[in-house]
Amino acid sequence: MPNAAANFVRNAPRLRSAALVTGVWIALGVLLGTQSHVNSVLAGHPTPLAAAVGMAVERYLLYALLTFPVLWLCRRVPFTARRAATWMAAQALGLVGFTILYALLRTLLGLVRDVETLRPAPRTFATMATVVRATFFEQFWMYASIVSIVLVLESYRRDRRRERDEADLKSQVAEYRLQVLRLQLHPHFLFNSMNGIATLMQRDVPAAREMLLRLSDLLRVALAHSAENETALREEIEFVRAYLDLERMRFGDRLAVRLSIDPASLDARVPHMILQPLVENAIRHGIAAIRSGGALDLVTACRDGRLLIRIVNDGPAMAPGPDDARRPGIGLANARARLRQLYGDAGRIRLAGRPQGGAELLMELPLRGGADLAEGAA
Repeated sequence: MPNAAANFVRNAPRLRSAALVTGVWIALGVLLGTQSHVNSVLAGHPTPLAAAVGMAVERYLLYALLTFPVLWLCRRVPFTARRAATWMAAQALGLVGFTILYALLRTLLGLVRDVETLRPAPRTFATMATVVRATFFEQFWMYASIVSIVLVLESYRRDRRRERDEADLKSQVAEYRLQVLRLQLHPHFLFNSMNGIATLMQRDVPAAREMLLRLSDLLRVALAHSAENETALREEIEFVRAYLDLERMRFGDRLAVRLSIDPASLDARVPHMILQPLVENAIRHGIAAIRSGGALDLVTACRDGRLLIRIVNDGPAMAPGPDDARRPGIGLANARARLRQLYGDAGRIRLAGRPQGGAELLMELPLRGGADLAEGAA
């Protein structure tokens, strides 16, 4: 019983195709029979509607049956520019076989009738030859129509398959680029942290040892989710908190951190490890560049279906010009590239200098994630 069910599921597409082909031919037969009935009435020797429709449907059921060998031949010898001559020869033989089979089936099944009496003609070779001679032109157009429809459907199917393949390829390329961008962050983060530990070793060995232990915990978290494109903002915030703890060990009182996190934003989806490189940039290019240190603010909010993340830092005044030129480095460029891959034009980052010094970075993302999405859309 399970095997029978599995076979039915496996053959379901073929059964649907067979039912569709048969239904189309029956519908055409009903239309032809109705037209024959109307013509006979107008000519003065009416044929009953049921009889006219029945005879037409009988004939068109033969066409339904003969459609499947034509489909087989078209798939066996598909049309290509290089094999056009072979295809033409195969279709010519197919037309001959189609015509002969049609005449043979009509004769054997007693579907050849006398025009006046509607009685079946004798089942003889002469009757079959008469059907071939009398209906060859009709068979030519029937066969040509079937082949034309098959060619159109096969062309459509190839185009759809090519579109799916191209879409799959684009998706694979995009995924590969995202993986490269994600993997690019790990050595960058590791090298910068190790440099900080090396600097701290010169003045505070216990703190450097503690910083190394915290770094191992951070790397464990980062690598555990390295295959994911997106994660919850709350996880990113926790990772950034741990990273800032490391930086506080290095900077001491020179680094002040203020977090203002909207609770409604915590379940929003963001690119994995998107915040840490941006926070690191704010510290390295801003706060670390001034002797007295400074403050870093991280603010999140949900507004009009968007997730807004602001990173504000003290630091020297930024040079004029485009922010890409003012802030070279892997963190900002990597973040922009990842947003472009994941969200297209819906995700963006803007960086601007502050009049009092330092910089303000604003990242906007589409709001995704359960209740937050509904709230942001409201």
